[in-house]
Amino acid sequence: MSETKPNRLIGRPMLPILAGLAMSLGWGIRGDYGHEAGAMLPGALLALAIVITADRADWQARAGTLAMLGALGWAFGGQMSYGIVIGYTAASTFVDVVYGYSSLFLIGALWGGIGAAILSLGLTWRGERIEQLVTPLLTIYLFWLLLDLTRITARLEARWSFNDTDWVAATSALLVGILFASSRVPRWREPARLIILLAGGWWAGYVLLTAILGLRMTPPRSDNWSGCVGIMVALALWLWREGNRSALLLVLYGLLAGGTGFAVGDFVQMLGRAGWGPIGHYEALQQLDYWKWMERLFGLIMGIGLACGVSRLLQGGLAPVETYSPRRPLRGFALAVLFLIMPWENFITNVRVWMERGQFNEALLGIGPRQWIVIIATLVSVVLTFAIRRHLDGGLPMIPDDHFGRAQLLMLALTWLFLLGDFTRVVSHLNTKGVLSVHVGFWVTALLITLLVVTRRQSAPQAVGYVHVAADRYWLGSQNRRELVVGWLLIPFLILILTKLTLSTHVEPLPGHHQRFSTAVAGQP
Repeated sequence: MSETKPNRLIGRPMLPILAGLAMSLGWGIRGDYGHEAGAMLPGALLALAIVITADRADWQARAGTLAMLGALGWAFGGQMSYGIVIGYTAASTFVDVVYGYSSLFLIGALWGGIGAAILSLGLTWRGERIEQLVTPLLTIYLFWLLLDLTRITARLEARWSFNDTDWVAATSALLVGILFASSRVPRWREPARLIILLAGGWWAGYVLLTAILGLRMTPPRSDNWSGCVGIMVALALWLWREGNRSALLLVLYGLLAGGTGFAVGDFVQMLGRAGWGPIGHYEALQQLDYWKWMERLFGLIMGIGLACGVSRLLQGGLAPVETYSPRRPLRGFALAVLFLIMPWENFITNVRVWMERGQFNEALLGIGPRQWIVIIATLVSVVLTFAIRRHLDGGLPMIPDDHFGRAQLLMLALTWLFLLGDFTRVVSHLNTKGVLSVHVGFWVTALLITLLVVTRRQSAPQAVGYVHVAADRYWLGSQNRRELVVGWLLIPFLILILTKLTLSTHVEPLPGHHQRFSTAVAGQP
């Protein structure tokens, strides 16, 4: 590749704006569902925001695939527990608060780093390589589903807790990886090696950090964080071994943005808990569910940070992978993840919420409301399956012919599907200012996203002076390292500043606080 100086792009201001809004909305909704399934939505919306604003024909052609990879990438972090960690930042001692912010930075960094790594595969891999993942990934999901439905997972984890971690999921994924690695089908061997590496990395991280070194971030809660450290290291090693330096660059942005977002978002929540300044003075700013606004700010900062990393790839002229659409199996799998697996894994919890609130009463035709909901949801899934099949056969005229239009439709469909699905959880409980403010914010953000998407016009790709392939040393060269090095050097100061400012807002511990070290020093139980 030529080493002449590139013509820097004028910039794409819509990229960080739409990416930040999309992940902010997705993360706010994720907070109502939690865990891995909930975290799939912000990852999918972020990927689609990138596709719509990046003006890349190759990315537009694989919009569904990128959305699926974004969903899977951010799902990894959903296994980490952080409720008690946030409680540490509400304490009144320096050591607890600084520990809380440091832990939150690590959790957020792992979430953003792993998500960026998985998403980068869609930005830099050829379609054939991604397509090889379909059968192994589907097998893992079905295996997990079988283990959950038969309650084998619950029984095993009850007997061997391993610090309340998801060790059964990691072990079963490892077994599936070994199964495919021993298969005689050549195309399954590379994805099998990746699965083995990630599952093995999870176990290596847990065993080394928690089992051997005894590091427990938030006892007695889950220590899945150590497994996620292993996954992150395994992904970085994989990308380094194959020379995918552009992906590693995006990972560094993801780590920095995710960690910063979670720490800063929690600081704003602490201001709300303490009733600091204007919050304590003005009644309109009180009782606004600052936990939820913490989640939204986390998503906003992480989305903007990832967009900055993608902008670096665009400015450096990342070479196109391919411009044709992914083949039928990959397209079908991506749409199934987005419109079948994601809704089922999340919206099934709506039924539990309605039951807890006593919203189910009389039966119809001898069938209870819960069963009717499952029947209707199943029928909807059947209809969606037929629609996906017709679309893959090219027989669904309502889907736009061009890739850019499909990306727009996909983002709007996911945005409003999950917004309305989440709204059904609370529509009968909008009786507090906090809940009302949260969902008004959801709707306003969704409308802004919709406005940006529908008014976005497809632009011709902008040329740069030269083009770099994913393996070029340019991506981790001094030109791209400078701002990342500065950002990472500032992190310790950021954590110290957040700690000092938080402690200045109160003398006594805030509501919902937890203490990790100070009680032991004081000799308290």
